[in-house]
Amino acid sequence: MQAPPSVCHCDIPHPASDCPTLIRSSGGGTEAGWGAPPGEPPPAREDFIGQKFGSFRVVRELGQGGMGTVWLAEHALIQKRVAVKVLHAHLAKDRRLVARFLSEARTLTLIQHENVVSLYDLDMREGRPYLVMEYLEGQSLASFATGPLEPVLAVELLSQVCNALEAAHAHGVVHRDLKPANVFLVSGSDGRQRVKLLDFGIAKLLTYPTGMTPTQNGMLLGTPEFMAPEQCGGGQVDARADLYAVGVLGYLLVTGSLPFTGSHPTEVLLAHLMKAPRLPHEVRPEVPQALSRVLVRAMAKRPEDRFASAGELRKALQGALAPERPAQPPLTARVRVSGEAASAELRCERVGRAGLFLFNAEPPPPLLVDVGLLLRLPGGELACTGQVVRHVSAEQARQWNMAPGFGVQLRDTAPGFLEAFERLIAGERVAPQTPPLSNVQEDSSAEAVLQGFRGRLHGDHYLVLGTTWDADFDTVRVNAREARVALEPLLRLSLSPGQRAQVERALERVKEAYHVLSQPERRAEYDAGLRNLEGLLRCLSAGLTVTALEQCRRKFLARHRVPEGQVTLHLITGDAFATQGKLEEARVAYEAALRVDPLNLDVLKRWRTLRGRLRGLRPASLEGTAR
Repeated sequence: MQAPPSVCHCDIPHPASDCPTLIRSSGGGTEAGWGAPPGEPPPAREDFIGQKFGSFRVVRELGQGGMGTVWLAEHALIQKRVAVKVLHAHLAKDRRLVARFLSEARTLTLIQHENVVSLYDLDMREGRPYLVMEYLEGQSLASFATGPLEPVLAVELLSQVCNALEAAHAHGVVHRDLKPANVFLVSGSDGRQRVKLLDFGIAKLLTYPTGMTPTQNGMLLGTPEFMAPEQCGGGQVDARADLYAVGVLGYLLVTGSLPFTGSHPTEVLLAHLMKAPRLPHEVRPEVPQALSRVLVRAMAKRPEDRFASAGELRKALQGALAPERPAQPPLTARVRVSGEAASAELRCERVGRAGLFLFNAEPPPPLLVDVGLLLRLPGGELACTGQVVRHVSAEQARQWNMAPGFGVQLRDTAPGFLEAFERLIAGERVAPQTPPLSNVQEDSSAEAVLQGFRGRLHGDHYLVLGTTWDADFDTVRVNAREARVALEPLLRLSLSPGQRAQVERALERVKEAYHVLSQPERRAEYDAGLRNLEGLLRCLSAGLTVTALEQCRRKFLARHRVPEGQVTLHLITGDAFATQGKLEEARVAYEAALRVDPLNLDVLKRWRTLRGRLRGLRPASLEGTAR
């Protein structure tokens, strides 16, 4: 083992006699690492160089910690190097501290894992216990990570930490003091860093034998910056406290900063108890949002909201870096037989290179009839024609353990069509200006109108109506009317089945967009999902009442989990910046709050007022627009 340096690794300033990384007793007695009692000289510095501990001769001092000094020693015959940790002489008189020192040995004996430092021997020398441990050549994570690490490297190191904790937790051991100084890195032959978890000196056994509990009620154990809320508040601690520390450690590695700091340990402890951390990807945009979500969940205030185990946390960390594959929407198609209305959207599956099977319990179109198809594929919509080539009745479907329906062979088999079909079904986008390929003659005037709509139909409701997110309600009505005026006459033309299906689809999208955006309550719910603050202000100006807004907000909060205290923290931060005249910083804080809770009227009011001040305007109060 590599000993900790003689200085502490706290990230906040404090007097040397009041190190928060050491053990405090509510009784006020002298504890390890606090130095000699008042009026007594400090213990003399010892020199064991050249002396033997069992079969090992001390070569040099490696460092000192609160409980003991660590020495490098070599075996006299086989030249094996080890680290010898000797309890400080002035602590050997305290039976409690000796028991705690020996508990580390017992803990390491229980845990045998490649990511945990190994214990070789435990013995006494002149009444003082010492541990013979694995000697590690490398550096602590505190020395290695002097700035933010790349997410891939951070996850690799955190995964190994989780491996070590998983082994410890399997034996009922909670580390309780996970921090960079207690994570040691050894360079492997392949150049990768191998983690060794150190210092189980304050570890707690969940199932400790009677009379051997190494901690007592009223003690504060750990390092403030890495302590879980239940540790800070003196509550019951279990393995999930270590997972919280992994979250803090990960936050530090990927952002280069701690989630909570302060000028005094108490300030840090209160932050763990009460404040929500800023999201890692907001601190450093290079952090993937999926990884950011994993770390924040690991730092949940309530243990039950964190991951259930170190293994589950490790899987989540590794999964956060995997390329996100959006779920592919099901393939669907609208079918139109000449002279009949188009069907509803039918789920379908590809069969062969140019065939589809459409699932439909209704009577299918007759065999060998040409039908118009509007296919909705992962990459977009495609109009074409096909021929019905097979029926599967309900009785046949039961026998073959499938759903009833009918098969269609696509008739547009020109190379250009098949290329577009393959690209769209693979999720690629095809330029909307490209006319749909078909063997059926297309109406040129209808095609000219449809070209203007194809690109808009894949966007949000505002894009469908050809307007902006801050459009007023009159503009929404005018644009919807103009879209219907352009599209509805096309249905009186002699269109191909594919064109007719596209016109019907465009009218359906226009109707849906107008239905949502023309009414303040429905638009407010929709804008909240988009985080469209300008749209929300339009709703309030159009007469959306406070009661209606609160109803929309309750629905939004029921669908989206909002972290406790996060909005309040951003709001307080914004107010503080506004008071100091830092308007741009205040605007950023208010908008951060609205990204979490976009229908919060108090924050909306502040944001709107501040936006007006930044633009040099004098905005009217929202009180008159939200009654």
